[in-house]
Amino acid sequence: MSFATKFSALVLALSGLSATAIAEGDFAITGSAGTMGGAVEGQFQVNDYFQLRAGVNYLAFDESIDVDDISYDGELDFSGLGAFVDFHPLGNSFFVTGGAYAGGKSIDLAASSAVPVEIGGVIFTPDQYGRLEGDVSFDDVAPFIGLGFDTTFEGDGHWGFSILAGAAVFGSGDVTLEAIGGTLSNDPTLQAELLNEVEEIEQEIEDYELWPVVQVGLSYRF
Repeated sequence: MSFATKFSALVLALSGLSATAIAEGDFAITGSAGTMGGAVEGQFQVNDYFQLRAGVNYLAFDESIDVDDISYDGELDFSGLGAFVDFHPLGNSFFVTGGAYAGGKSIDLAASSAVPVEIGGVIFTPDQYGRLEGDVSFDDVAPFIGLGFDTTFEGDGHWGFSILAGAAVFGSGDVTLEAIGGTLSNDPTLQAELLNEVEEIEQEIEDYELWPVVQVGLSYRF
């Protein structure tokens, strides 16, 4: 069964909870913010030791990626879906969790210059290469593991607080790059140096392979 199928089944399970289960306080909605951006999740308490979570997150921002003397304008989009199982080994607010973030995670790249720059290992003028455009694509499914504290289902109150820390495995980014609008954009020499430039970009983005996740949330229990 694919992750998308499992995620859909979990969402249906959460949305199809009986009125009795909700009345007993087994369901909650959580809003959180952190290194995965803003997120909204539904939580279902199976028992004192296990909870299920599923939701969506939005994370998009701009960041400069520098490779030698070229500064790429990077537009990062790490938004997507998530599904997790929380295990509370002591039956209290402490938990360990595992699951995955799904959805295309990417970085759009663009660079231009008014002066000659080194592409790969060769100097090219702006007229020769025009502008550089490309993208970085990460794995569609990023496994996640973490731990934290969640008071959502502690006591009889409606409000709860959670803090979560862990890491998501985005994997090695797949980089594409092309020169557009230059007199040598299709020249074999420039094309060969673009491949070398791609390797340098891949080395520069290695920090994104293992993404640190820290989220703080506020939940409402029904």
